[in-house]
Amino acid sequence: MLKMSFAMPFLDRAGAKIHFELAAPAGESEDAPVITLINGHMRTSSDFKMMTRYLVEKGFRVIVLDNRGAGRSVVQSEFDLNDMAEDVVAIWDHLGISQSHLLGISMGGMVAQWIAGNHGSRLTSLVLVSTCPNRNWIKDHGSYAWSDDEKAVEEKLLGYFSAAFRSANKILIAAMAKQMAKAAREGAFLEDSKRQMAAMQGFDATPILKRIRVKALVIHGSEDAIVPPAAARILADAISGSSVRIFPGAGHLLLAERPKELYEVIAKFCKGELH
Repeated sequence: MLKMSFAMPFLDRAGAKIHFELAAPAGESEDAPVITLINGHMRTSSDFKMMTRYLVEKGFRVIVLDNRGAGRSVVQSEFDLNDMAEDVVAIWDHLGISQSHLLGISMGGMVAQWIAGNHGSRLTSLVLVSTCPNRNWIKDHGSYAWSDDEKAVEEKLLGYFSAAFRSANKILIAAMAKQMAKAAREGAFLEDSKRQMAAMQGFDATPILKRIRVKALVIHGSEDAIVPPAAARILADAISGSSVRIFPGAGHLLLAERPKELYEVIAKFCKGELH
């Protein structure tokens, strides 16, 4: 059985306390490659548990974090995507990480683009999943801060999945809606959701994409109704030397719909084995 070592600290930042975790194979050299995972709107690092285990088994050290306003991270004031990007860089500095593979999903992909464009020397490679170069690509503009009503949440969640997945996983989606509605009734979830939404307003990475020189992989579901698949092509065209992998029949939440395939593609790409 694989044994992993974990570090689960918090990092104090201006206006926020950021929760992050570092997982590594037990006894693994500090020279093992690092991959950092950034999640989407109001999603937390707990979504990455299985991916983390898979990547550790492949010899990576894995950093995950809760973005400002999500999970165990807390925030006291408004913020923008640059603040979120600098949180990641600050974690690397805190851990003494000079370079890392970087993966961002949806909103996390926006953050990752910002890091790649402004801190490119810190990246080994870049993986962008279900994301876009400009906020205007995202459907349901301005209205999808989450609700504390289970039925409303479930109705909204349905749009994040492909028709085939929705049909086969009704119980799972209902359970997700129940969990999210419960979170919305507690603490500052709804307020923080609106803050993350506000942080994305005006996002446009187009001017900085041409500065990205690290190898990049853009992954997208062919049935993504939240961020149209055409956005993946735009990203790949703008980032020199990047490639695209489309998952046929998949929606926006690839981490839920096609987890094993996603893990495998990411590991192979970061190891230089994907051709």
